[in-house]
This record gives sequence, structure tokens and C-alpha cells, in this order.
Amino acid sequence: MKKTIDFIFSKLTALMLLVTLVSVTMLSSCIEDETGIPKFSTGTPSITKVYLLDTIARYKDSSIVGAEPYKLLVINGQNIGGVVNAYFNGYNSAFNPTYNTDTHLIITLPGGVPTDSTADNKLRLVTSHGEAVFNFKVIAKPAVYSTDKITFGSDRGDITLTGKNFSDVTSVVFSKTTTAVKIISKTKDKVGNETIVLRFPSTNISQTTLDITNSSGVVTTRGLEFVNADVALQIFTEDFGKDFGNNSWGDPLIVNSDQAYAGKKSLVKTFAAGNWHMAAFSNWWPSVEYSADYKYLTFAIKGGENAISFWIQSDASKVGFGNYLDKNKIDVAPKVWNYYKIALADLDFWYPGTTLKQFGWRLKGPDKTETLYFDDVMFIKK
Repeated sequence: MKKTIDFIFSKLTALMLLVTLVSVTMLSSCIEDETGIPKFSTGTPSITKVYLLDTIARYKDSSIVGAEPYKLLVINGQNIGGVVNAYFNGYNSAFNPTYNTDTHLIITLPGGVPTDSTADNKLRLVTSHGEAVFNFKVIAKPAVYSTDKITFGSDRGDITLTGKNFSDVTSVVFSKTTTAVKIISKTKDKVGNETIVLRFPSTNISQTTLDITNSSGVVTTRGLEFVNADVALQIFTEDFGKDFGNNSWGDPLIVNSDQAYAGKKSLVKTFAAGNWHMAAFSNWWPSVEYSADYKYLTFAIKGGENAISFWIQSDASKVGFGNYLDKNKIDVAPKVWNYYKIALADLDFWYPGTTLKQFGWRLKGPDKTETLYFDDVMFIKK
């Protein structure tokens, strides 16, 4: 009896395996042709809606008409199985055909989609039975990666921002105002790097971010707060500020026009190998009484041949002029302009009831003789 049961079970198992194999084979032949592309579409394709594939349960009942690059999208429609090409603004966008059915296509909106004046704001799917077109905007707000300088003011030159999506920028203003910043030029190279050159107007604002508008919306340069040299306490911009002069140890700070962070001039100083010299300023009279209005010390240093560390010095500090304190240390990268805006509250530098007569930067060493440049030395208000 046991042998009979085992025989029947063996036959049933074999039959079930055969049925499963046939079903998988039939399903595979229905879904894919020899190229591996789904083969569902039997009519003219159409697009019903597009939604974000984040949590499908959250977004599947919604519909969007635009998205930012790199978003994962679901395109919903009819007869869209076997999509051959998918285009955003004419840009042929790659996708995995495994995620394509007769009613859905999952695709990542690529970063290379054009968003300038040539964009048609269309999504287009092409199948063997035709194509479907859907109004869809690639949202590409301006993005600012860097600036050639952070200070502005009279005779300081234009400011160049580097980033993307500048080609259709229509407006730049000081944040929270209607004060316009003039757009001088916009460029885009062959590999997509973009710049926009700006000319700042005269203003009494001490510091400001920018609101930049293009066809996709407005962005604020929150990581870049531009400093107005015209309303700062200038120690050096194009020349020594009123009542300020060189107070360096070793070689002096010399005004030169070989290098400049902003404007046309800077200060240059040579630091002899092995000498713990200082680049410094003095204002012996009338000196500068402490004022709570000044919140930041700002300056730019162009490094020498090697990385160097400086310690910020002040005779209005607790540690004393010429002495070292870790919280006052800064690092200077070689061969490039390094810009610093440091909150005075974060330094041992200047305290209520004190008078500032001397300040600067002292180093240890250097191992080899180095030449460095200094520019845009100012105290600024918030």
C-alpha cells in the first residue's frame, strides 16, 4: 500500500512540475520576444498620467505635470508595452524594459534633459504601434555651485557665478527686496558648464543673498551671502583703510597689482623660511573702539607653494598679540584664493571695553620661504 501511495505522489509531483514549466514558458512567450522587450502593446499608445515612484500607495492616485531631474517616475497609460524610445524635451532617455508593461513604464528623469528655450516641455513614448505625447515640464531651477568672489561694492568688478540652469534666468534680486542685480552675460560650454555674470548695484545692505528666477521657479543662494564692502569697516581693499598701516614682523605688507581677490590690488608679503613672522596691521590713533555692530572679520588669502596654517592675532584678545590659540587657527590652501568670514564671537579677538590697535596673522615656520597675498580685509555688520 505504501509503494502505491509513493507512486501516486511521485506522479502528481511530476505533473505539477510539468504544468508549472508550461505556464512559465507560456507567460514568458507572452511577455517577451527574442529581444527581451515586453510585447503587450496591440494598439495606439496613450499616456493618462505621470506620478512619482516613491511609495506607490502614496502617489499612484496623484498626477504630476512636471518633475526635477533624477526623480523616479511612473508613466501610466494604454498600449505602452514594448516602448522603443522615451523622450523628455526631445532627449532620448534610457530605461529598463523589465519595468515596462502595457499600462506602466518606470523611468528615471535624466539630468541631461534640456531645459532652456529649446525645450518643448513634452514627454513622448514611441512603440511599434505609434507614439504618445504628454505635456510635461522638466523642473530645473537655477543651481549655484561657486562664485569667483563674495564681496561687492564700488570699483570691485562684476561677480561670476558658476552652476547650471542659467540660460533662461530672467531676474536676479537681493533677497527680501525688489533691488535688481544686473545680468551682464550668460554662458554654457559644450559639456554643460554654465556661468552668469552679475553687476551689483549700490546699496546700504551689509550682507545679502540673491533670489534667482528662471522658468522653473526661484532659488535663494542660501550658502552664499555676499558682503558689501562699501558699508564695512575697511582695513584693506584697494589700499590701506583710513588710519591703518603695515605692522608686520619681518617683510612688510606691500600694496601690489599682480594679484587681487576683488578689485585690482592686494597686499603681498614674503615669509622667510624658519622665521615665525606675522602679517599685521596697526591703527595707533585713533584706534578702533569695540562696537557690537561688527559681527564678522572677513579676508581673503592667496596661498603660497605649500599649505600653511595661520593664527589670527589681536591686541584686544585675552591671549595677547603674537600668541597662539587653537580657536584662532585657520588653514590656507596653496596657490588659490581662500576666502574667510569668521564670526568675531568665535574668536579670542575683540571684547567689550577694549580698543583695537593691532591685529593680523602669525605662522609657525614656514619650512620654505613663501609669498602670500592678502585682500578684502574688513569688519562687517550683520
